[in-house]
Amino acid sequence: MDKAIWLAGIFGPFLTIWGLWMLLYSENLVKVMTSVKNTPGAFYLMGMLNLLLGLIIVNMYNVWMWHPAVLVTLLGWVLLIRGVLSLFVPQLIIKYTMTDHAVMRAIGLIPLVWGLALWWFAFFR
Repeated sequence: MDKAIWLAGIFGPFLTIWGLWMLLYSENLVKVMTSVKNTPGAFYLMGMLNLLLGLIIVNMYNVWMWHPAVLVTLLGWVLLIRGVLSLFVPQLIIKYTMTDHAVMRAIGLIPLVWGLALWWFAFFR
């Protein structure tokens, strides 16, 4: 459980800040996403980063139980799967990457809520 708390203490604030940035600066996010989609090197680098972080999290903490710590496990698997898909079927990821401000703003709620839940689990439980 200590590993889950440690990982939640890192990724909770990270996801919260990222989600807030997505909500407040959706126009910049659209520019970044468009740039990454049009630059294969950056796209594959992001895929490798997702793969690496996912593997680290899954190897450190991969416990499936009905507890707030399952958010850490889910984060690891989401990153791992997104990294694998980015490397092996990039056209699928590119096809579903949104470049609409309103949609990107709404999608920003996901990391914001997930980050707040992890932050609560790590520091306030």
